[in-house]
Formats: sequence, C-alpha cells, structure tokens
Amino acid sequence: MKKGFMFKLRRLLKWAVLATIIAVPAGYFLYQSGWLGTDASSVVTQPEQVKGKLVTLRIMKEDYFVDYHNMFSSTVRKFMEFPDYITLDYTIRYLKMELEKSKRGEQILYAIFDNKENKMIGAIEVREKNDYDPGQLGNWVNENYWGGGRYQEALKLMTQTYFKVHPEAKSFNAHVKLWNKRSYFALKKFGFKDAGYYYEGGQPARYILEYRK
Repeated sequence: MKKGFMFKLRRLLKWAVLATIIAVPAGYFLYQSGWLGTDASSVVTQPEQVKGKLVTLRIMKEDYFVDYHNMFSSTVRKFMEFPDYITLDYTIRYLKMELEKSKRGEQILYAIFDNKENKMIGAIEVREKNDYDPGQLGNWVNENYWGGGRYQEALKLMTQTYFKVHPEAKSFNAHVKLWNKRSYFALKKFGFKDAGYYYEGGQPARYILEYRK
C-alpha cells in the first residue's frame, strides 16, 4: 500500500514538473503574441503620408533627394545654420544619415509637398531627445512658399502625427537661435511656449520653446 502510494505520488510530481516546463514558454508566447489581451491596434506606426488642405507630408525617401537639394536654398540654409554653399553630394550624404536615424526610430522625418503644385517645398522632423543634439523639431520651407499658411499647417500635421506615434509623450521642444526672430515668432504663433534658454559658452544662445499636447 505504501509503495503504491509513493509510486503514484512520484508520477504526479513528474507530470506537474513537465506541465510547468511546457506552460512557461507557452505563457511567454501568448504574452508576446498578444493573445492575453494586448491590443495590437494600440501600436501606431508612422504613416506614409499625412494630407492637409495646403500641404501633404510624405515620408522622406531617396527619390526626393534632388528636389530637397534644389529647394534647400542659401536663404533656408542660413536659418538652418548650414554652410553657405553645399553640393548635391553633400545633401545626399546628409540625407542618407537622416534616413538611417529614422530607421533606428530616432526621429520622424517627412518631406513637405505643396498640394496645389504637387512639388516638394520643404522638410520637417521631430527627433527623440538626446544629449548630443539638443532641440527636437527641425523644419524648413523654401522662401518662395512662405506665407499662405503652408508652414503652420505642416507644423499641425507633424504635431498630430508625433503624438499619435508617441502617445506616451506629453510635449516636444524646439531650439531657435536668438537672432532668428522669424522662426521664433512662427513657432509662438503655432502655440509653442517659452521654456528658457540654451547656453553656449556660458551665454544664452538659443530660445527653448515647448509644445504640449
């Protein structure tokens, strides 16, 4: 009687251990696959295109590199603190690095297209916060397309997209050189708020502006 009981007990223990071994990876698989209630629809990827009334944002790609270079005028480069003269090769190398950042999930980058002309007129990005590149928002529109609300709508479309892709984010910021009053007031008009100064060499060098959702 005692031997039979011990045999049954050992067999039960064996099956219990085996069930545990099977259940752990199975449970892990169910968790990873979302079968335990994870809502896959809550994960929002960056849309290929975001269309507005005046402009459309399209994910930056190599097909746009030449148009980017042609629209990235000396006037625009001055506001963006780029060299006075750049070659097409310079632009291509720069944009390839930008696309790599996007692939790594370090930023959301779009080309801005004018809806009326279906022509690329600028670019806009929001970078993830990092120590080596302060300021998250980067954007420009060719000077021939200033006015008319294109820039403000591009900001609106990007802002909406950024907070959909990053629902956990509460805000993002922009850094603007103190002399760049045009960009400063354009961002203020959109709804960015003053958040202090960024210092270089112990002196204030840039406005820090913040947009909160």
